[in-house]
Amino acid sequence: MRVISGKYGGRVLKGKMPKGTRPTTDKSRESLFSVLNNYIYFEGKRVLDCYAGSGLVGIEFLSRGSDFCTFIEKGGKQISNLKSFLSELNVPSNDYNLIKSDVLKFLNSEPELPYNIIFSDAPYDLKSANDIIQTVENNKWLANEGFLILETSKEETVKYSEQYILVKEKIFGISKLTILEYSDD
Repeated sequence: MRVISGKYGGRVLKGKMPKGTRPTTDKSRESLFSVLNNYIYFEGKRVLDCYAGSGLVGIEFLSRGSDFCTFIEKGGKQISNLKSFLSELNVPSNDYNLIKSDVLKFLNSEPELPYNIIFSDAPYDLKSANDIIQTVENNKWLANEGFLILETSKEETVKYSEQYILVKEKIFGISKLTILEYSDD
């Protein structure tokens, strides 16, 4: 596993993923960030990495200049691994927050500040994308013109309200990447 680009780019992370963790592949992350580079200036952005697992996507945002990332993960082994990765990269502790929680439970609370980017890569069998979309909108987790990025199985149907604009949808093997832009107008 490696960080693709930015200040931590090219760094290979040591460690073995706990059983049941499906890290976003290098190819998927490269494609994701290739698409996002066309729409988002990463510097100064607040990122929420839901179902963080390895944390590689959130780390990639930090590497590319995002100011802050909150990692949400309920697995203790995954959190321990993620802490190790952040330490190995010497990511300053004031650049991130790790929260051990169920994602939907966390999203049903009120945010202190809205995020500019929310990434969700839930286990495919949860089929939680539509719950996440609705909960993020209802509880105002995204800033105006913020992006909600969902990685799901290619079979999962993603539904969203008029508050979202479909920016991009792309299939990679068994995965589907859906990028939505939020507007509170």
